[in-house]
Amino acid sequence: MEDKAEETEEEILNRIFIGDFYNLPSIASKIVRIFTSSTFTDTAVERNLLMETVYPKLKEYCREQHGLEFQVVDMRWGVRDESTDDHKTTELCMQEIDNCQRLSLGPNFVVFLGQKYGYRPLPTRILDTEFNMIVDILEESDAKLLMLWYKLDANSVPNVFVLQPVSSIYKNFTNKAQKQLMEEDQSAWWKTMGQLCTIIRKGAAKLVEAKKFTLDDNHRYNWSVTEQEVVRGVLNSKDNADHTLAFIREIKNINIKLFSYSAKFIDINFAARKIDEEAQNMLSRLRDVKVPERLISSNIIPYSIAWSDNEGINKDEHASYLKEFCETFYARIIDLIERAISKRMKLSYNRMYSEILHHQHFCKNFTKLFKGRDDVLEKLKIYVKSEERNQPFVMHGPSGCGKSSILAKCALMIRTMLGNKINPVIVTRFLGTTPDSSSIYPLLKSLCHQISHNYEKPIDNIPLELSNLTNHFKKLLESATSEKPLFIFLDSLDQLSSINSAHSLSWMPVNLPKNVKIIVSTLTGYFGMIETLNNMIELPENFIFVEPLGEDLALKVIFEMLKNIKRTLSDLQLSIVKEALNECNSPLYVKLVFDQISLWKSYTQEISLAKSIDECILKLFERVENSHGKILVSHALAYITASKNGLSEAELEDLISLDETVLNDIYQYHLPPIRRIPPLLWTRIRNDIPSYLSEREADGVSVVFWYHRQFIQVSTKRFLSNQKFKTYVHSQIADYFMGVWANAPKPYSYTEEQKRMFLLKSMHGEADRKVPAQPEIFFNPNDNSVRYNGRKLSELPFHLLRSRRIDELYSKVLFHYKFLYAKLCCMPLNSLIADFEDCLGTFKYDKEVILVSDALRLSSSVLSVSASNLVPQIVGRLLPYIFINSKKFSNVKTLIEECESDGLHDCALVPAYNCFHVPGGPLVYSLEAHPFAVYGVCLMADETQLISVSNKFIIFDLSSGDVVRVINPQIEGILQSLSVSSDKKYCVSFSNNDQIVICNIISGDIKVLNRYTASSAPPVQTDKTKNANLNSRKAPAKEKEKKSLIDNSMIPAEYTDSLLGSSTGLKYFVIWSKYFYYVYDKKGRIIKADKWKYPIIEIEIVENKSVENYGIELEMVTRGEDCRDDEEKERDNLILEYKFVPDLAKIAKKTKDGKEVSEADVQKSYVASCSPIEIHSCLILTKDKKKLYTCTEIGDNTVECFRNRIERNGNDAKKPRAIWKYHGALDDNYDQIIALILSDDENYMLAVVMWGFKVFYLLTGQSKPLRFPPGVKNIAIGYKKLYFPALFSKDNKYVVAGIRDNIYLWDTSYGTFLKVLDAHYGRMTNLIGSFREQKNLVLSSSMDKTIKIWNLNNIMEEDFPLEHLEKPIEALHVSIMACIALAQSRNQLAVFSLKDGKIKYQLCNNPHGALFSCSAMSTTGTFAASSESNRLIIWDIEERKPTFVGPSQPSYIQIKQFCFHQSEINVLVSTLDNNEKLVTLTNYIIPDGEIIYSIEYNLKPGTDYKNFVVTSDDTYLVFYRNDKKTDILAVHAANDGSHLHNVKLHYPNYIDFKTIVPMHKNGQHVAIIDSEKGSILNVKDKKFVRSIAKWNGRATKDDKYGLYAPTRGGLEVLDLKSGSKVKILIPKIAEGVFDVDTIITENDNHVIYYHSGRRTIRAFRLEDGKKIADYKSTAKVRCMVCSQDSKNVIIGCEDGTIHMLIIADPEYEEYVNYLRNWRAEQMTLFAREAVASPTPPDEESSSTVFLKGLNAFTQLFDIEGNRINEKSKTEKSKDLLHSEKNEKINDAESANKDQLSGSIELKKEDDDSDVIIPEKKLN
Repeated sequence: MEDKAEETEEEILNRIFIGDFYNLPSIASKIVRIFTSSTFTDTAVERNLLMETVYPKLKEYCREQHGLEFQVVDMRWGVRDESTDDHKTTELCMQEIDNCQRLSLGPNFVVFLGQKYGYRPLPTRILDTEFNMIVDILEESDAKLLMLWYKLDANSVPNVFVLQPVSSIYKNFTNKAQKQLMEEDQSAWWKTMGQLCTIIRKGAAKLVEAKKFTLDDNHRYNWSVTEQEVVRGVLNSKDNADHTLAFIREIKNINIKLFSYSAKFIDINFAARKIDEEAQNMLSRLRDVKVPERLISSNIIPYSIAWSDNEGINKDEHASYLKEFCETFYARIIDLIERAISKRMKLSYNRMYSEILHHQHFCKNFTKLFKGRDDVLEKLKIYVKSEERNQPFVMHGPSGCGKSSILAKCALMIRTMLGNKINPVIVTRFLGTTPDSSSIYPLLKSLCHQISHNYEKPIDNIPLELSNLTNHFKKLLESATSEKPLFIFLDSLDQLSSINSAHSLSWMPVNLPKNVKIIVSTLTGYFGMIETLNNMIELPENFIFVEPLGEDLALKVIFEMLKNIKRTLSDLQLSIVKEALNECNSPLYVKLVFDQISLWKSYTQEISLAKSIDECILKLFERVENSHGKILVSHALAYITASKNGLSEAELEDLISLDETVLNDIYQYHLPPIRRIPPLLWTRIRNDIPSYLSEREADGVSVVFWYHRQFIQVSTKRFLSNQKFKTYVHSQIADYFMGVWANAPKPYSYTEEQKRMFLLKSMHGEADRKVPAQPEIFFNPNDNSVRYNGRKLSELPFHLLRSRRIDELYSKVLFHYKFLYAKLCCMPLNSLIADFEDCLGTFKYDKEVILVSDALRLSSSVLSVSASNLVPQIVGRLLPYIFINSKKFSNVKTLIEECESDGLHDCALVPAYNCFHVPGGPLVYSLEAHPFAVYGVCLMADETQLISVSNKFIIFDLSSGDVVRVINPQIEGILQSLSVSSDKKYCVSFSNNDQIVICNIISGDIKVLNRYTASSAPPVQTDKTKNANLNSRKAPAKEKEKKSLIDNSMIPAEYTDSLLGSSTGLKYFVIWSKYFYYVYDKKGRIIKADKWKYPIIEIEIVENKSVENYGIELEMVTRGEDCRDDEEKERDNLILEYKFVPDLAKIAKKTKDGKEVSEADVQKSYVASCSPIEIHSCLILTKDKKKLYTCTEIGDNTVECFRNRIERNGNDAKKPRAIWKYHGALDDNYDQIIALILSDDENYMLAVVMWGFKVFYLLTGQSKPLRFPPGVKNIAIGYKKLYFPALFSKDNKYVVAGIRDNIYLWDTSYGTFLKVLDAHYGRMTNLIGSFREQKNLVLSSSMDKTIKIWNLNNIMEEDFPLEHLEKPIEALHVSIMACIALAQSRNQLAVFSLKDGKIKYQLCNNPHGALFSCSAMSTTGTFAASSESNRLIIWDIEERKPTFVGPSQPSYIQIKQFCFHQSEINVLVSTLDNNEKLVTLTNYIIPDGEIIYSIEYNLKPGTDYKNFVVTSDDTYLVFYRNDKKTDILAVHAANDGSHLHNVKLHYPNYIDFKTIVPMHKNGQHVAIIDSEKGSILNVKDKKFVRSIAKWNGRATKDDKYGLYAPTRGGLEVLDLKSGSKVKILIPKIAEGVFDVDTIITENDNHVIYYHSGRRTIRAFRLEDGKKIADYKSTAKVRCMVCSQDSKNVIIGCEDGTIHMLIIADPEYEEYVNYLRNWRAEQMTLFAREAVASPTPPDEESSSTVFLKGLNAFTQLFDIEGNRINEKSKTEKSKDLLHSEKNEKINDAESANKDQLSGSIELKKEDDDSDVIIPEKKLN
């Protein structure tokens, strides 16, 4: 034990982390809880003053400085008659002292002692031996009175006599309805109590005289409540120097004669009308002897004051004393708190240590009264010791059946089970009891932390992203060893939040590594968890349903609990208990019964027990209400029940103190000094609901909440069933967390009776309730630290919604920037989105709520890691809505305005226009987790998740867009397909390097196989060889004879045709290339590898029951002839046939009668699904495989239907044969069909043709054409496929098709084209739908690495497409004067408007397209130069036409660089001849391209091209060359090209350099930038100036400062004169080796830094080095420039978009005004257009209005807001109207052509009642 006491903190940490439950340290407290002890009357002034002034300050200090709750327990204040009635006050005081000592950090007990000993109560319990002695020694009359008030309780062990409740004899003692009777009974009681006190004390004194009592025995019958408290809180406590204070006050010259006053301050014997000497002597011993002996002198604060005849202590006369007292009290309490914080173990600040310790205490508490359950524990023991059962063990059952206790008991027994030689790691989590165990992300993170610590794995390696975290957790399990096995116990899976798809359990390992066991528990029937676990875990013995205790065990448990509290039952009572346990005996019910019977006395008459848990709970509530008042109890418990995560006791007291209904009930008959609830009242209630209100942590605060689900349900039904009252409760809580009544008096009203009783002048009053303020953020000015008010951020939205205070919900929460930002900073993004989802659950169609919610979802990849990006994400997505209708979207407008004011302090880079996908339209999410093109997507079973492949498998949550899991097969290639089994348990894919990957979706286990060839043929696997290497070239000797079983078609090892597709069944899967197919079982065992005679198009596994035990059937679609992929044919001839593939490992079995089954026997029993059929072009089968739609030679291109029919007329009549029988034809068709697609209900079919689609209504056979817009076609190229990316939406309302990178939509009913969605910037690879329940989603994947989710319910909500180039932007040039940007990609050169981000036009001289290598634009935006397919072109941008087109150059000659002179009438162009290594510099005149001069020079062999520069004064042209083996800078005159001189590069430490830059201030200086330094040269004087180590070439305009930005991370400001470090903008932290880019703005105010690894643009104020923005780009930034006015940063991205970010630095008013003026100008322009145009019709979409506004912005006004020439505007309008008119005429003509056509007649077969197929009418 001594060794344990001397443990170091590290030893304690290791012991807790490994799961050692012995001698657990106490949990670090987050509460300062002080019990104040004093007599009732003499310290009333001081205590009231503390309550009014000091306690609120202490509460504020604790909360804001240390995040602690401050609570005061003053049991002398607000004592009610009920407290006197049951005589429990003293007992409760003792319990509260214990609670304070247990919970409080620092001070826990403060005593105020004066000259009054105080109230000396009657003993509530007297041992029967002592009571009998007292009775025997008393006179008969005294004994009779004593026997009247004390009754024997034989249920107590030992027996005691119990003081009876006052109301049991004086019936009206608490009868407030009969005031006079109540006063009479109360008066009688106080008289009787005095008699009883005298009698008992007299008896005790006589027993002392008789030497039957000791003096201490006698003292127990005489001491006051105050002394009992001091003994408990001071004399018997440990370390009281750090926890206890005593304030001792002496009043001199007390005027005893003023009995009405003096009796309050000193003990008076009223009978003798003098001081009570006995009481004074007892006080003196306590105050002057006992307390000083136990307390150090510094903790005793004495005061001496004079008596006042005006009430003894008067606030005016004693003002200085009272002020000093309050200040001293505050200072001493603060001192004790700070002392305690300084002494706290460092471990107490270790969040993970506290988390683990919390659960270990929970575990021990659950097992305190554990009994029985041997059968369950034995099964757990078998599982723990079993080496074969390598899957989790699941306990499930109803709530209250004892799952948690069993799990806890098992955890405590592990070490005993395994013995001393093994040192297990025991990890326990009781889910939902702490924030870190309530949702999956923090849970997994804490589990990884604990496991990593125990197995010495790096903690820093724990990933931040959930999917990686899941994989890391599973990988860590492999660390367990036989000497140190790992046991993980997870209780109550159902308590996990559903966030991040936690209930899908995809995070849980299924196949556990050796030496790892996981035991979980969950409720049966919640969230489908048991069904999910059954699907995951294959071992039925790993499940156990926890039954109730059973009557015998339940009774045994009750006896044990009674024994622990030293009580028993009478025979009658026992029989009642047995009868109840016979009805119900679950552990929770047993606990409820025990709590009730523990109150039964042996003399209790009316006893009964409820028969169910719910009835027991209701009975408990009734009992508490009867004891403490229905109003108080119902309101208090209603607040707890209505809370989202529970309430702290301080919060509950505050809430009740704001509840006038409760206070009016409490204070009916007296006025309180402070209008708050007395703490004693809640203490009494909590004491009567033992253990059912559990303490837990929520939002960093210790709260109380119902532990059992039944309590939540019953209390909700009892206290919150009235909707009006429920709304009131939620509204009260909302007011509290908004701080409505903080530092403000709250009004209240008196009753008429109170007005008369208290002689009041008015019935109205107001009082400060001393409740705290509720800011979102607490700021500590001492250390500039920030803490967030998690309680407000969590609870406020919940209660505002439920109180129907929607306006405040919107203004204070959902559209309030500060709230959103604070919540994002301290809580996961999902918790913020949940607030919006919660609102939408009530108001489903609130457009603004949907918009912000969707904006947050779309921003999830950014906001989940960077809360500061809330400003750009909100503005960049929602900005269009404030322009189109600022009234309709007033809340969105308010939010954006707050973002652009309050939010600038968090991110000062603000989008100038919408630069991200705008919510409200069809796009729901853009899933961007894949590093490569996404070739396969598939929905999971319940369509809540999506599995996808690139080089890895990624599972997404469709409800949130989050990554659920990443499964990385660690292969080198890219996975080309995805096929998933029908039960969604496993999937198969193959890579472009012929590796086959089998993935268990549930467990995440993978198996990688190499493609099967004859030279790599593995043996057939049997049970004996199932673990052999599948790709081993050497088969075991015993298996060689079986090799021929699968090697029946030799496949050349050198054959390398690419794999093309895969299909997955329940037990097998098939992979095929053009000519070969390979059949495997799901464990990777090869079943068959064969070559086919014709090219294979598609294979599907058919679950044929006739052979399911012996192999599989393949449905094969192949070409009908051999041909090349690119061979042009009139039509594609196809064959559909079925093939049986036997699994030879299964065939060699015997039947029940012992007869062997051969392969021939199996073949005889095989019944093919259907006979082969020769067809062409296309085919599709219904789900049941009973119907086939296709084209045949006879029917030409008309789609015909065939039915699968049984034919019995063959050679073997006993073996029926299925054939395809002609069933009819659909509407005439003359176009070649590329593919067919069926709707989900199989009522519609889509035929893909060149010009679009044809929709067939299968119930009639009629068709309707769906035509593409002009210029779009379906083209079938390459290898023939049956799949085409098109589908029908939910209810077949729309047809959706993915063509290249766009999605096209048609209305199915009318055949009209609706719209095109700009979906991707790469070719689409998949298009699938999700239509379960209310969903109407389409999912598209693309070569651009993204998966987009589209909501077709919003399809007619016009979206706001982001215009972009097809390929990444490679160069970007900006003219802020013209408000345009010139963006260049590989194949496009486009002019973007910086007003709206739209492409104004493209510059391309070749109508068939071109390739661009470089470009430039003048600062005025007038001219541009480009290299178009190696041809120089000079453009007049305004006229949109070239002014000069240079000659075409050979491919080996490249244009490398453009440079405009400052006058911008000349442009310098450099070209490089790669063959000759010849560089030519040519100066052209703009715009006609006349050559002024040309300079040629050769590059040194092996040297890369280096840029040329023109000095800042436009005087010198400087470039690098090599002259006679010497590196030089050639200096020419920039105006005429004449050579001036050369500058030799032989300065100190010269090395090969990267670039040349001109210096800004000095026109004669240039800098040479190499990998180590920057060197400044004077090119005029040919002098070396200096070298600056680490400088990257970026400099301020005065050339004083430069930047150092290494690729490994960090950013520093350098003094370019001394080379010293001036400021560190980014510390040198390891951010990986990535590309970085830096800019110093033109006015030198800001530094812009881009890091490609983090994709962040960070902005710094150069003056003070403060970071003003950390903007995260959604796409990789390829180029970045700053506008000439230094107000904007413009970036060009990999996705082809450009974004302009306004630098709105809040410290510079001009920058903020620039943003305001920018927005005002936008609003003005849109307003002008709205005035000039008629009001848009209701059906006109919001984005149509927006686009019209943009049109106005760019066409009606110039950059300064001046209206453009009216005439040109009118002409444009006429052109537009004429164009629209022509389009309408064309649409009408097209519609007439597209009417349903064809004369049909119906053919119906006798057994075809389900469908009618039309047949063409023959004319």
